[in-house]
Amino acid sequence: MFSVPKRKGKLLGCIQIEVSSRCFLSCTMCPRTALAGEWMSSDMPLDVFRRISEHFHLAEVIYLSGWGEPLLNPNILRMARMAKRADCLVGFTTNGVLLDERTSQELIQLGLDVIGISIAGATRRTHNSIRVGSDLGRIMGNVKDLISLRRRAGSEEPKVIFLMLLLKQNIHELPAAVELAAEVGADGLVATNLSYAASQAQDDMRTFSCPGEECRTTGYIEEAEEVARDLGLAFKAYPQEMEEAVVCDEDPLNNIYISFDGRVAPCVYLNLPVEEFPRFFCGKKHLMKRFYFGDIREEDLPAVLEKKAYKDFRGSFLRRAAFLREALTFDLRALRDLRRILEENPLPDPCRTCYKAYGI
Repeated sequence: MFSVPKRKGKLLGCIQIEVSSRCFLSCTMCPRTALAGEWMSSDMPLDVFRRISEHFHLAEVIYLSGWGEPLLNPNILRMARMAKRADCLVGFTTNGVLLDERTSQELIQLGLDVIGISIAGATRRTHNSIRVGSDLGRIMGNVKDLISLRRRAGSEEPKVIFLMLLLKQNIHELPAAVELAAEVGADGLVATNLSYAASQAQDDMRTFSCPGEECRTTGYIEEAEEVARDLGLAFKAYPQEMEEAVVCDEDPLNNIYISFDGRVAPCVYLNLPVEEFPRFFCGKKHLMKRFYFGDIREEDLPAVLEKKAYKDFRGSFLRRAAFLREALTFDLRALRDLRRILEENPLPDPCRTCYKAYGI
C-alpha cells in the first residue's frame, strides 16, 4: 500500500480502493487462479466510488488497487481525477498490459503520482511462465513509452515503481530485474513476498522462511542491493525471515481497504472477493471468512469508522504501538519486555495466520 506521513488534520493515511476484482491473466501465484470457481469478478460502480469520494478529504493517499487489474474499470481515469481534485496523492498497481500510449498520456495529464508495474522476472521466459497471459517485452515497451511521454511533458510524475513478487522460480533474476528497471528509466524497484497463498502449491513457491526453516535466498537480495547502489536506483526488499511486527506493513492504524462491492476492511488480505477462502500459513491450511466492518453502499465511511468492530480492531494495534513508542522514547531497556507485551496484547484473530503480520 502507498504509505506516507499524514498531514495535520488527516484522519487516515491511505484509503485503498479495489476498483476492479477482474483480471485477464492467470498468474500462478494469484489467489484468483486458485479460487477461480468462487471468485467474484466485477468492477466498482461509479456511484459507489462517488460515495467514498465524499470523504477523500479524510485521507492523504488514495490507492486504486485491489486483487484485480484497475485499468479494466472503464471509469478508472475519471476515478483518478476525482481523487486528485480532493488534493490527495493518487496511485495504482497494474500488470502493464493495458498501459497503452493514450492511457499513459491521460495519466500524466491528470497528475497521477505513482504507478506500480508488476513483473515476475527479468526475462520473457520467466515472467511469461508466471504471469500467464502477459508478455514482458510488451510491458517494457509500454513502460518506456510512459516514461518518454512523461519526459516530454516536463514532469517527474507518475513515479514508475517496478514490483517484483519473489518466488522460488524467479528470485535468481532479481539482480537482472534491477538492471532492467534502471535501463527503461523506472524510478525504483520493490521486491515483495508471496504474502498470501490460496493453495499448498502456492505456499510452496514462497522464498522466505518460516520458523525452523533455513533461509537460502538472501544472497540474491544482497546482490540486487549492490546492483541498485551502483546504478543509483531506489530499491527495497522485504525480509526473508519471519518476525512478529508490532504493526504490520498494511498499517491498519492509519489505512483502510474498500473492496469492489463496498466492504470496508483493514486490508486487502482480509477481504478477498470470496465469502470463504483458504489461507495457507507455513504449510497449514486455515479457512477464512471475509472480514470487514461495514458496507459503504449502506452507510457512510465516517459511520463505519465509528463502529465498535473497527475501534476494537484498531485498538489492539494502538496498544501494541503505544508500548513501542514509549520504549523508544523513554526507556530503551523496555524493549527487553517487547515479547511479553506482544503476548499480553496479541494480534487480532484474523491476523495471526497472515504473513504480513510477521514482517513479510
